[in-house]
Amino acid sequence: MSEPRSLADIIKEFTQDENVSSRLRAYQVVGDWEKIVGTLIARNTEISRIENGILFVKTSNSTWRNELVFMKQAIMRKIRDNYPDSGIDDIFFI
Repeated sequence: MSEPRSLADIIKEFTQDENVSSRLRAYQVVGDWEKIVGTLIARNTEISRIENGILFVKTSNSTWRNELVFMKQAIMRKIRDNYPDSGIDDIFFI
């Protein structure tokens, strides 16, 4: 019979798995979305999903979508600078 392990050790082992770890880092971007883009943009967007390194962001209307397409490189730069291990390589505005 194996020795009992603490929950902290189990969680640490689980989060050290590369797949789990990269997903957690990617979803940190979701949690920090308002910090990344600001309150006004955050109010007019919603992160839909992250798939194959692409962050899918729903916008409140086509005007916001067009504006954000022009801001895409600046937003990606913030993500790369602040969340380098997130695995997010692109943003697609819906």
